[in-house]
Amino acid sequence: MTDVELVGNALCLDFANTVNARPVARRDWLASPDEVVTWARAVGHPVDGDPSLRFTLPVARELRETVFRVFQPLAHGERPAPDDLDVVHGMHTEGIARGRFVDDGETFRMSWAQPQTLRVLIWEVAASAIGLLTQGPLHRLGDCPSCHWLFLDTSKNGRRRWCSMATCGSRDKSRRYYAAHGSGDDADG
Repeated sequence: MTDVELVGNALCLDFANTVNARPVARRDWLASPDEVVTWARAVGHPVDGDPSLRFTLPVARELRETVFRVFQPLAHGERPAPDDLDVVHGMHTEGIARGRFVDDGETFRMSWAQPQTLRVLIWEVAASAIGLLTQGPLHRLGDCPSCHWLFLDTSKNGRRRWCSMATCGSRDKSRRYYAAHGSGDDADG
């Protein structure tokens, strides 16, 4: 099992990135209950392995795809479909109805009763999406041209291009180099 990569800089974007590439994913962290538990632990929102996990997976996958369809157009300066915004709003509303405010000292945050379930993680993802939609900075959203992972550009100069320079960035630079310079196999003989 490969390590979980977190490059989104927002829970909702990392959740949208639980597939490793679009449109055809080779890795899906929401494919099975065990993979969900691993991913959730990696993002600091561990879920228990309760029996309802398998039944909640389709809802999680629906939210993942909806979050992608909301933020991917925004990364390109376009507007998302109102129906997709309604899905995120509905999940958020469901979570608010079952949550409570917890005082963190300087601010308040939503919290849900334990044990942490996949449903609670879904509510946290929806809350993250609502927070990003309402507070931004939406102009800092990015869509990796190689794998289509979404990210919030937190770099100082705001010019981040890839999900990760170590993977997609170096792969793209190598591709461009070899396209410009050839493979080197045509040496004189």
